[in-house]
Parts: sequence; C-alpha cells; structure tokens
Amino acid sequence: MVYLDNSATTPICNKALETLVKYSSENYYNPSAIYLQGVSVNSDIESAKQTITNALGVKYNNNLIFTSGATEANNLAILGAYRKSFKKMLFSVGEHPSVYNVALELKKRGVDVDFVKLQQNGEIDYIDLENKLNKEVSFISIMLVNNETGAINDIHRVFELKNKYCPDAILHSDGVQAFGKIKINLDFLGVDLFTVSAHKIFGPKGIGALFVKNKNLLNPIIFGGGQEYGIRSGTENVGAIMAFKSAVDDFGNIKDNYNHVSKCVDAFLGELKTINCLINSHHSPYVLSLSFCGINGETLVHMMEKRDILISRGSACSSKKSGNRILENMGLTNEQTLGSIRISFSKNTTIEDAIFAGKTLYECYNELKDRLK
Repeated sequence: MVYLDNSATTPICNKALETLVKYSSENYYNPSAIYLQGVSVNSDIESAKQTITNALGVKYNNNLIFTSGATEANNLAILGAYRKSFKKMLFSVGEHPSVYNVALELKKRGVDVDFVKLQQNGEIDYIDLENKLNKEVSFISIMLVNNETGAINDIHRVFELKNKYCPDAILHSDGVQAFGKIKINLDFLGVDLFTVSAHKIFGPKGIGALFVKNKNLLNPIIFGGGQEYGIRSGTENVGAIMAFKSAVDDFGNIKDNYNHVSKCVDAFLGELKTINCLINSHHSPYVLSLSFCGINGETLVHMMEKRDILISRGSACSSKKSGNRILENMGLTNEQTLGSIRISFSKNTTIEDAIFAGKTLYECYNELKDRLK
C-alpha cells in the first residue's frame, strides 16, 4: 500500500512506539507523586518540553503546555486567551475547524469576530488583513501552513502588521502542518501562542502542545488538579508525551527531508503532465491540492483506494461535510471544488511510491473520463 494522506495522520515511528510502551508499562508513575519514581518521570516531561521548544527555535521549556491534541491546544489558545474586554478578534477564513469553529462559536456568543480573506494561491490576503487591523483588535489567529493546500502564510509579516496597528493584540498561529517540516523560529515569527501535534510527525495520537510566550495570557478552560502550571489540569499522558519527544528526536534533517519531498512531488506531477488539472496551491511540498474539471474527486479517491493508494479529498476533520471552505474562499468554482483531491507526502515517501501513485492517478482519471463520455 502507498499511503499519501500524511496530513491526516502518520504511522507512529518505531522509536516513539518503543518509548510509548516503556512509559506505559515500566515508567508508568504519576508525575505529581512525591516519591522518587514520580519525580523522575516529572523530570522526563521537562526534558520533553525542552526538546520540543528547541525544535520551535526557542530555549525556554516552561512555556510549553501539553494537551490531548491540537484541537484542545487551539481551543485553549483562543478560549483561554479570550477576555470580556476584547473588542474584536480576527481569524483567517482558511483556518482548521478547531480554530474556525471556535471563532464561529464566539461570534454566536456575541463577540465581534471578523475573518481575513484568502488569495487565489491559498495565502491570506495581507491587504485585507491590514484593512481590518486597528486598535480595537485584541486577538489574531492565522495558521502557518494550511492543512488543505500547503499554502504558507508569512506570520512574521502578520506580526509586523499587528505591531503597527494593534501592538497589544495577542497573536496565535496553528503550526501543526509546519512543525517538523519547515524550519521554525518562534522568536522570529513573533507569535504569543503556537500549536503543535504529535501524530502528524510520526508520534502517537492524543497528544499535542501549546507554546505560550507569557502564561499570564491564558486562563484555564479545564479545571482540576492544577497540572501544567494550573492552565491545563489532568494527569499528564506521560507515555504519549515521551513518545512525542522521541518523534521529534527522529525528525532527521528538516532541509534534507524538505528537498526529498519536493522531488517526490515533482516525480508525482511528472506523471500527470497530459491531464487537465489545476494545482490549487504549491507552497509546502508536503501538501498538494489538485482539481480535475468534470471529475468527482471522491470517486478518484475510491478508485485509488482500490489500487492500494490512499489519498483524500481534504481535511479528515471535514470529510463528512459537503463543499470545501478553503478552496471556495480561494475562488475555485463549484466544479473545481467537487473535483478536488489532496495528496500529502512525508519524509518516508519514496520516489518510486510517488511515480507509481502519479501513474495510477493518471490511469484512474482517464478511465473515469472514458466512462463519462
């Protein structure tokens, strides 16, 4: 089987799996316990935080809060930062559902929420952002890499615009599809809050983290024993946390991985040269969105599945909903949206896999076109 839906999830790597088992069956102690074994496990968690913050380009590990995943981390970033004094909150219309739907919920509750448009290439519209920034804006959330298209937003530019018009506003970025795939330096990006997840980088599901530059920015949204600096209560998922660390340790060279994946994309697209398809965005090589006119994308997904190649229509979190909010806001027609698919590569994708998948997609497309004649 050729797996090309890595934006949805990745298989846990051997190193992370071994760590998960070790901390679930041997070093299973509660990190809040005061005896030696608990203290030791708590120290291990601190080392995991250091590893992850180092990968984020910052050195201070006491600014990382572990959560049950990116959805909780995004909810914590937004709802934990929200104050009644906030006058306006800005979000990209292209955000992941775990951000976008929180914004809609806040709007439903009477909060002044506005959305920044997308350009045709999938990036946010920086002119629209600038037009909507003013001293009333208290919170901004713009993702770094889009999970549907791979479009990369210039968060440092967003940071500079924020400082120009609303320097006191809190800046959050969902970095799930960027972490481990492109070089990140949070000090340069200028974010106050940044979300990462383990299962997108060959770690386990059920563990994510939120970087918080200043912990005073957040109020808890889960209450209990006061773990994670009193911001995210609940006994720490030690096995998953340590497996997350192992997955980060197993990154390899990000630049080399990026170049390899870029070659995979080129090899894949090389097999589709004679097909009339639209490349919706091609920024991060890890995510490739294509549209086929006159073809149903879901049909293509199932045809590829029967040939042991797994791709997707788009975000797994939106797979049961009709339409595609991201593509529609990029200006794609209904036909182009209906005919869209997402192919997402990983550092473990081989050139041979990419060529085979491209050839197979070419065959499936032509077979489907013949049926529709």
